[in-house]
This record gives sequence, C-alpha cells and structure tokens, in this order.
Amino acid sequence: MKKVLLSAVAMLFAGTMIAQSLVSTEPTNRNVIIEEYTGVGCGYCPDGHARANAICNQYADHAWSINIHQGGYAIGSGYETAWGDSLAGQYSISGYPCGTVNRGTMQNRGDWASSAASIRNQVSPVNIAAEASIDPSSRTLTVNVEMYYTDDQTSVSSNFLTVALLQNEVIGSQSNYGSPTPYNQEYVTADGLYRHMHMFRDMITPGAWGEEITGISTGTYVSRTYTYDIPLTIGAVNVDFENLEVIAFVSATHKNILTGTKAELTILPGAYMAGFSYVSQPCGLEFQPYVTVANSSEENVMSWEFDYEGNTVTVNKILAPGTVDTINMEPYIISVSGAPVQQCNATRTIRLAGITYEDSGYESISSTATASISFADFNIYTVAGPLTARIGIDHYGSEASVQLINQNNCSQEWKEGPWTNRPGNLQSLSDLKPARIYSVTFDPTAGLHILRLNDSYGDGWYMVNDNDEPAGVWLSNADGLIFSEEYGYYHNRLSFSERDFYLNVTSNGDGSESILGIDNVANVALDIYPNPVTDYLNINCADAITGVEVLDITGRTVMTATGNTVSTKALPAGVYMLRVVTANGVSAQKFVKE
Repeated sequence: MKKVLLSAVAMLFAGTMIAQSLVSTEPTNRNVIIEEYTGVGCGYCPDGHARANAICNQYADHAWSINIHQGGYAIGSGYETAWGDSLAGQYSISGYPCGTVNRGTMQNRGDWASSAASIRNQVSPVNIAAEASIDPSSRTLTVNVEMYYTDDQTSVSSNFLTVALLQNEVIGSQSNYGSPTPYNQEYVTADGLYRHMHMFRDMITPGAWGEEITGISTGTYVSRTYTYDIPLTIGAVNVDFENLEVIAFVSATHKNILTGTKAELTILPGAYMAGFSYVSQPCGLEFQPYVTVANSSEENVMSWEFDYEGNTVTVNKILAPGTVDTINMEPYIISVSGAPVQQCNATRTIRLAGITYEDSGYESISSTATASISFADFNIYTVAGPLTARIGIDHYGSEASVQLINQNNCSQEWKEGPWTNRPGNLQSLSDLKPARIYSVTFDPTAGLHILRLNDSYGDGWYMVNDNDEPAGVWLSNADGLIFSEEYGYYHNRLSFSERDFYLNVTSNGDGSESILGIDNVANVALDIYPNPVTDYLNINCADAITGVEVLDITGRTVMTATGNTVSTKALPAGVYMLRVVTANGVSAQKFVKE
C-alpha cells in the first residue's frame, strides 16, 4: 500500500549558512500534540473531542489533535488502524476518552488543558517544519520534513521522527451522552450523524514509532522526504484528498514528544477517483454502485476510463475544474432462487485507468489503487409459516424494536417495541442483567419479507453480560431453527441502526401474529421443582393456573399443559422455558431436562 523513500542530510553547522528553507533556527517553545483514544461507541468521547478542539484553537498553529480510534468502543467501526493498539499499549487505559499530551502520562480529558499550557511554556531542543503535496493522477503523497536542533539532549542519544496521516469530515455514527445538548454539538449533523475530525488513518513513516534520528547535537539540520501511495480506502473510509492532514512530530523516545507541526498540504492539478460506494432501494434487491470523481486540473475532463471487474468501461462525463460528481456503474439486481438458503454476496472492484482532458487529450493513470465495495452480504431464507422469532434485547429497550416488512410494497405488517429500559446504571457491566427475551409467532403471506431489527441509537444490541443470555434474534418454524444471530458486549459487537433478514415465504398465511412476552410480564410468584428434571416438573404458584407452555431455546412452543404438574418424559434433554399463565399475570422460568 505504501512505500517510503528517504533522502537524508545531517549536517553540523558552525557559523556557516543554513541550507534549509522551512525550519527556523531560532529556539522556540514546544508545540502540543494531543493523541486522543476514542471510539464510535464511547458516549463521552465527543466531550473529549470538544476539549481537544478548544486547546487547539487556544494555541492556534501550535497545537494539533490526533484522534485514534482504538479499543472496545471502536471495534467494527472500520475506523481502526494497524497502529492504534501498539500506541495504546504503552499505557494503562482504564476508560475512554483518554489521551496523552506530547506522550506524557495517560490522562483524563479534564487534565489535557493544564498539560498543554505547561508544555507551551517550555523551550524545545528541536524545531520542525513540513510541507506536503498530492499528485492526484498517481495518488502519490510527498512529504518534506526539516528539523533543526537548537540545544543538546543529555538523556538520549537519538530521537524519533513520526509523520502521520489524518482525515477530517468523516461522516458516521457516534454515541453521544450529552443531554439535552449533545457534546460537541457543532459536529453533529442534522440527521444525527457525526463529523469525525483529525481521524488517524495511517503512518507515513515506518512502523508505529517512526524513523530513528541519530546525531542530534546543537546546530544539526535534518531533512527527510517521504512518499506514500494513497489507497482508495483505509478501513471503511474513502480517502478524501481535500480533507487529509499530515502531522509530523519529534519524540525523545517512543514517548515524550518534543515538538510537532502540521504540514502545509497542496493538491497538484489532476483528476482522480475520490470514492466508490452504492445506494439501494429501501426494501428492494437492487443495488446501484457509483464512483465519485474529482477534477483539480485547470481544464475540463471529457471522459473517464475504468478497469471495472476486469473489463474496460469508458464513461463520457464532463467535469469542470474544481468540481466533484458521481458516475453510476452497472446496477446489480438479485432475483430470488427459492433455495433453502440463498447466499447473496456481491463485491465489485474498480480502478481509474485513464482520463481524457478537453485540451491535452488522453492521459493514462499510473496508480494501481483499486477500490472495492461489498453491497450484498446477506442470505435469503426460503421458509414456510407459521414462524416464531425469539428476540433478545439489551438494557436499552427504549431503543429497540422489530418489524416485519412486506418487500413487495415496503409496507409494515407488524412491529413490536420499543420496550422499556432496565433500571440501574446502564454503563456498568456489573449491573447488567440477562437479556430480555420476547417470542413473536406470526404467519406471513407468501412472498419476500424483511425481518428488521431496529436500534434508534445506531449502536446495535450488545450491552449484555456475556456470562448470561446474549441479545440477538433466533427464527424458527415447524422444522426447527432457521437461523440465529447473537450479540454481546465482548463478541460480535455489531453496530447497526437497521439489521435486515430476508425471508422468502412459500406458504400463504394471513399475516397474523401472537406475542409471548417472556420478560415483560407481571410479578407472579412462581417456584418449579425439581430443576434439573427427569420425568415430572412441579409448579408451585399462589395463583390459579389457567395455562402452561414449554418453549425450547428458539422460542418455539413444544408442549402445553394445565394444572400444577407437567410431564417432561417426552422432551429431549436440553434447556427450556416454562411459561405459566394466571388470572393475575404471566411468569416464566428456565429449567433443564436431563
């Protein structure tokens, strides 16, 4: 993905003319580098972003923030990097957001301002300056860095030079606990998404710690040039030339940043591919891939040549200088095959191969950077009703709901939820209770349907202690389990606002449903024994029992009974749920059949 070319000059100047053009030779105070550890699932992190921004604004042109998405709150976001864990591994992190100022101690966000003030009052033994340019056609980033040592360092014999690539205006989800006003509100979009700024994307210098610089005595001048092949995407983020930042800094060791700077970045004339994505119909199986193109040249682009899935595709699209537009590629339409499980997996790759300018004509693109998207990564299940969905939600029931949607006309056939929240401190793992389980039995009409899980907050169902029942969904019919998907705090932390499961229903039901709420029930005193059980399960209940159901782990009713004794002889060994209905409410308990 990248290559680093080094050209180094280390010279000791003693009263001679200095050859550098960027860096100052006069002693200056240390600049501030805040490395903030953050993640999209961290609700207090936007407050950390706001505090770091305030410091950078206070010391304009002398302080910069690097937002490192790392740790449990960042898993699955696509914002992580290859270097985040190594950087964080130098410290003991007990909570997020946290960060270091010039790689001092790991601090709470409330301590950053005082550390930054202290650092700005200290004289640095080295000055640093940098400039960078992007050649859009070759997608090459070139960074020139100059350093000049104004003082000796007695505690170390070498330093480390790090050049990092950042990106601004990455629009995506972000938990935010600010109430009633969100933290860092100016970066919350009108539709509730978040403008992620200063997002760490990659290292331009080698490895996590940069290049070691030896010969650091007073009067030494150091020059470095690095080139970096810019990919189309890093993780889940399209690389946007217009919003890139390059930060360079010098550290005494892997810690203790002496000073830093932001490179002045220039985009050279040219035309380039700025992204690759897709749109889809709300309930349909039609996907429209599109490529984003940009023109930073001084003449019109008349046509674009792509290597698309191994085929050459030429598109006549006029793009004026300084503009950005999109080009649609061939749509992808899925037809239902009727297979028991139809895998719908589609990935498309594209590379910009050439451009035709209005005046200078055709130009071949030397960059081999290829973009890929996966826009159909799901299964279609062919099933016969009636169906039972066992639904396990997390602490935040008010965020969760489930719908059955008729794909033909995108109409809702039924919806369950939102539910109520659990009481207690919802941020404490020690307070987390087992998932609440609901069972919905329904008989949909024939045709394609979507079983849709909703999370209004956009972070999915995962605030559940994995030592107990997980959140998730399990779908069954008369033949048994069709599919299951579990979520948990430590595994499968799948963030979503909508999670769709496609059902190709072959029987023609009436669309009706019945709800068996196993957790959302009255507090009916209930005792069952023996548990585990072999032959007979006894029920001790103060209220008169009007009905008894035994449900398997998929939520399917496998037995009904009346009275205070249930014969379990015919049940296979396993875990079951006993649901007892009385005039005063419903209660349920688990039992084990040996």
